Amino acid sequence: MEQEGEDTQAARILKLNDGNRMPILGLGTWKGAVAAAISAGYRHIDTAYYYQNEADVGRAIRSMIRQGVIRREDMFITTKLDYVDLYLVHFPVGLKKVGDEFLPMKDGEMLTTDIDYLDVWRGMEALQSCGKAKSIGVSNFNILQLERLVALARVTPAVNQVELHPYLAQTEMVEFCKAKNIVLTAYSPFGSPARPPELHRGEKDPEKILEDPVIEGIAKKHNHSSAQVSAAAATTCSGV
Repeated sequence: MEQEGEDTQAARILKLNDGNRMPILGLGTWKGAVAAAISAGYRHIDTAYYYQNEADVGRAIRSMIRQGVIRREDMFITTKLDYVDLYLVHFPVGLKKVGDEFLPMKDGEMLTTDIDYLDVWRGMEALQSCGKAKSIGVSNFNILQLERLVALARVTPAVNQVELHPYLAQTEMVEFCKAKNIVLTAYSPFGSPARPPELHRGEKDPEKILEDPVIEGIAKKHNHSSAQVSAAAATTCSGV
């Protein structure tokens, strides 16, 4: 692989509001493939407890380090390992503990707790202070929740990670995060076609986004894939 020029590499990095730097393009590890992604050049890996694969992610990264492919400092990891580059509050609501269920439901309703996300955030601030997390942020927060958090917290979130793709542009959220110097990260830029059936949204579900005739037309015109077009649209709107 050819070494990229300094200007090109710099354009692929975003500076967070706490001074740390994050690669623009990252791999969401819901379906794995970490070692292959690192070999292909990815240096930003995003995982979560909910995915139940953090141990596998850690083993893949450790293996690539032992092979001399990467160093730990080359990687930007979003979750928890020995230390993390970015640690996120996954949801703005707490979920009740019901056996091994990750999304406990009853009568079609999510079983939530009355834990205040502001209390959770104070714990996140403590993790950053003791060096366990270089940067801290949130995921799936709406504008009202972010406004409250920014007004009352000691540390402003460095990142808000939300679903964002050509079918869900999140225009107001994009502008809000820009105004607050919060990096907006897009997840499911390809519409998450492998999502479980119970999470589908009927006719409005974006699972066929890569087959959208408009996206396919743009891809054909510019000699790129539909996935490249969708990813470019997401990073243009969100930054990551």
